Amino acid sequence: MGDVNYVDLPKTPEAVAGMIEMAASNAAHLAALLKGKAYVGVVDQ
Repeated sequence: MGDVNYVDLPKTPEAVAGMIEMAASNAAHLAALLKGKAYVGVVDQ
């Protein structure tokens, strides 16, 4: 891969931080949608 491991970087790169923020936001949005209406194929009990 590269000469430097991610854990050895002094701080998280902005591009990576932005992607992490977007992934967390998308996961929260999906969780809210699924809470309102269960995924097709899942039987409500």
